[in-house]
Amino acid sequence: MSYLHRSCIVVIALFSITLFTLSTISSPTTPAPLYILVVFINGMATGSALNYTLAHILHLTLPETHAIATALLVTFRGFAGSIGSATAGGIFGRVLQATLENGFEERGMLKGREGLIKRLLGSPALVSSLKGEEREVAVEGYVAALKAIFVAGSILAAVTVLVQAGTGWKAPRDGKEGDEETEGTGRNGHAD
Repeated sequence: MSYLHRSCIVVIALFSITLFTLSTISSPTTPAPLYILVVFINGMATGSALNYTLAHILHLTLPETHAIATALLVTFRGFAGSIGSATAGGIFGRVLQATLENGFEERGMLKGREGLIKRLLGSPALVSSLKGEEREVAVEGYVAALKAIFVAGSILAAVTVLVQAGTGWKAPRDGKEGDEETEGTGRNGHAD
């Protein structure tokens, strides 16, 4: 296994771990410095994954195909933001609505709050104007929705670790997969 391959697996695993950590520490009582630290580590893992996966794809492809490989990589990275936002938004909305409805129902307050639930789905700023049990239910709803997004992201990232582990490990040599003699060395004879 090359250095690049191991590095990709490690940073994607770290990304998954930090997302799961965010899901467990997300609450109104979490100290801000702790939350900032975990988000910072998550950002470092994200940046590292972007760099290492680019280097890994260039390591696994022939030099004459690098332009095509990098163009495909950039295209899929571009789609990732849109697809991720749409998926996370769907999860967030469904969990938030279900949590708000359940929270109001448990407190015997659901009747007449359908309009409030719809407004809360579209405006988190509305939470600051609520008082008492309505505010508690709204905060619980947003916390549950955020946790659901982080859990879903950490699961997806864990699957990505498995996919990354199954990618190629050896650089091609003259259009063919590297042989046993060149395993562990790059195109210039340097160790990976």
